[in-house]
Amino acid sequence: MTLLKQETQLETIVVGLGEMQVSKELSVVLVCLGLGSCVGLCAYDPVTKVAGMAHIVLPSSDGRDAGKSPKYADIVVPALVEEMCKLGANAGRLIVKITGGAQMSTGAGSSAIFKTGEKNTEAIKETLAKHGLRLASSELGGNHGRTVRLYVDSGRVSVAATGSASTDI
Repeated sequence: MTLLKQETQLETIVVGLGEMQVSKELSVVLVCLGLGSCVGLCAYDPVTKVAGMAHIVLPSSDGRDAGKSPKYADIVVPALVEEMCKLGANAGRLIVKITGGAQMSTGAGSSAIFKTGEKNTEAIKETLAKHGLRLASSELGGNHGRTVRLYVDSGRVSVAATGSASTDI
């Protein structure tokens, strides 16, 4: 008699523009699709297996009353950590990885105003440092889109650039 290994079905939760999601369900994969100038922020507590992901659109709320909108780099870090801690994570154990921040508008006439990817990257790094979080790894810049996946069961983060195979960061 042959025993067939049944493959576990993974539930994909898409983290849309300006959204964040947290989970401790081992069958979940958090995913940001098509990151261009946006930054995908992934955080993981390896002890409690709590994962969080944010799809950051802009570098700063500029003092706007944005509540805890994950749309902004300066707001999302403490908001994501808070939500993860509610599920049992410890902020001191978080493994943080980021990807995205591409320069999607290139060529003659591209000014600093269009360097949103670079500004998002700088802002998220500054905000992580401000909150005592160390960046474990990143894949940033360039001029191509990316999709990032965070597997709750292992904390593995895979990134697939447009037209390329996925790699772990």
